[in-house]
Amino acid sequence: MDYEFRVIVEKVSVTTQEVVKRDTLKIYDIKQPESILDLGLRHEEQISLLSKVQSALLSEQSTLIDTGVTQCIKCGGKIGKLGFQPSTFHAVFSDHKLRIQKHRCKNPECRWQSMPSVLSVFGTDTHPDLVKLQCENGALHSYREAQDNMERLNAQRRSVNNHVQIKNVTNQVGERLSQANTTPPDQEELPTPAAELIAQVDGGHIPTKDKDKRSFEALSGIVYRPSAIEVVDKHHRQITEKTCVVSALEDELQTIKTYLHHAALKQGMTEETQVTALADGASNCWSVISVLELHCKALELILDWFHIGKKFRNVSNALGETFAESLDSAKGSLWHGKVDDALQKIAMLRDNISDEKKQTKLKGLYDYLKNNSEYLVNYDERDKAGLAYTSQVAESHIDTLINARHKKKQKMQWTRVGAHNVLQIRASMISNEWSDNWLDLVLPEEEKAA
Repeated sequence: MDYEFRVIVEKVSVTTQEVVKRDTLKIYDIKQPESILDLGLRHEEQISLLSKVQSALLSEQSTLIDTGVTQCIKCGGKIGKLGFQPSTFHAVFSDHKLRIQKHRCKNPECRWQSMPSVLSVFGTDTHPDLVKLQCENGALHSYREAQDNMERLNAQRRSVNNHVQIKNVTNQVGERLSQANTTPPDQEELPTPAAELIAQVDGGHIPTKDKDKRSFEALSGIVYRPSAIEVVDKHHRQITEKTCVVSALEDELQTIKTYLHHAALKQGMTEETQVTALADGASNCWSVISVLELHCKALELILDWFHIGKKFRNVSNALGETFAESLDSAKGSLWHGKVDDALQKIAMLRDNISDEKKQTKLKGLYDYLKNNSEYLVNYDERDKAGLAYTSQVAESHIDTLINARHKKKQKMQWTRVGAHNVLQIRASMISNEWSDNWLDLVLPEEEKAA
């Protein structure tokens, strides 16, 4: 006996359960599958079927849309119905034409007609779930890659998913998120007060469209509790809960300072919290961190050992193996908190080398440590005590946040505002806040008010 599989939609009276309307959307032959490809529906067919279901539902919903027009907007007279106006609506995987009720003024001297649309009624013609997907792809990939991703997901090309549209949507949502980040977190949503917090501020360079410059710097901050550091293996740690913030704006550090303060509040900072702050030694990073000083019990500033190690490694590579032992000795002194001893060893090495390039490298290392001497600590003691002294556990976040989207796309060039907006979405994702907040960010103001 042969069978077929029918996909049917019905419009049913809730009161009487009478079937008012029935449509057969699709009929499939039921056959023995000869290949794994024959099991179920292929990707394109799934999208096609979903589109048919959407169209059937939308045809019933569209005639019920309240346009809010109760009288003539020109003369204030009575209005009557005047057929339907077609209007575009972009669902997550398909595009549709809705029929929305039109009206006309009954005053023969006016005869005003309404021209309603999904956009005029709801403030947008694109479903928020689609905007969310566009933003996520735009924040994680180049805009053309995002377009390709959306086309593969939809199994078709759609104008609403072109790279320009994705760029515009990502910028709009990123700008809203940027504004939202300037508002202090709601007191009712704050976590339990933290006795200790760790903060790190670092920077990354982004290629710029400015013809006079190669790049500009974006500053990033991360705040977390020591208890959030989880051991992965002998050599790796990960931060399970953190708040990341970033700014590419050129505003004398005001935005990143505000963001960092709010990030610390989200992690439980109070006036009784001890904050340990790590930075690479750049003056702008120390300046940003200083914003926390007035809002916590104590702020301990430490020159990050991870960046100290990078400095020594760069110099060692430049000098060669001949001076490796001397450099290691200076680094060892620094590790044990003997700052003066370390500086003397570096100075002596510098003064006994005739090669100008090598001298310059050593001078750079000496000046770096000398200028940040007040932030140097006994790293060995902190290590044995299990206290924070290196940003290595958080360093990957800088690469994930800034470099992966902006720096490694060699052909991409950015304005500060464009980069800043994209970075807000990326920071929200890394902080695990995006999934809770995206809807408020993508909904038009008209929908929020409703």
